[in-house]
Amino acid sequence: MKIIKYLLLILIFPHTFNCFAEERLGPSDYAKLVELGYNKQDAYADDYSGTKAYWFTLEEHLELKPKYLVLLSQNMKVNGKEMVNQHIYNSRHHFFGDKKSKCFKKKGSLSLGGFGCDYLKMKTISDDDVNKTIFAQMAVDHCNETRVKNLKTKDGKDLKVTDEKKCSIKYINFSKYEFAKVLKEVGKEEDKRDLQKHKKNNQNSKDLEKFKKQCEELGFKPKTEKFGECVLKLMEASN
Repeated sequence: MKIIKYLLLILIFPHTFNCFAEERLGPSDYAKLVELGYNKQDAYADDYSGTKAYWFTLEEHLELKPKYLVLLSQNMKVNGKEMVNQHIYNSRHHFFGDKKSKCFKKKGSLSLGGFGCDYLKMKTISDDDVNKTIFAQMAVDHCNETRVKNLKTKDGKDLKVTDEKKCSIKYINFSKYEFAKVLKEVGKEEDKRDLQKHKKNNQNSKDLEKFKKQCEELGFKPKTEKFGECVLKLMEASN
């Protein structure tokens, strides 16, 4: 699973993720983000069968003081009507978590699959070690790989989402980007260092996949402790 790859990268190359201090977002940034097109209210893509979506307000995102808010653009049909939807991803939200970890139960509810959840809400995590490039790729992957099911508005109106196209990055914080194979800022110079870090991380990612394949060929079972140790030893040997 792709999230395993990202977690391994964070564990193996932590020094590459905090090379530059990031100024965190906060409530004072609300007006500027709205002006750029960030949604005042948004729900993450997920399977909401048997439960409800939690609709995060932009104020709630900013109260967490995240390093990054990514605004993604995606063409789709909603209730049969073609539209371009905008999605907010917060670097302090664990959007790749499983359904159980996102489950907020009503008081007295017994279990997921029993009485169910009141709603699904992303768990809050630390983003101290999150790198902009890796986070951007994670957000795009989640947006592209997650099919929305049983999504309703806060007042209960059905939103049938179909014909979803590929997601692309529109903004990271206040900077406009084009996202394809590289992270390329449009119209500014201030983030060139992030492009260079991305190129380096790309090479690290290729090496990681090579070492994982070698460990699997040696007989280690993926996603086990021994497999992880094998990958780390090959990484250390290559350096």
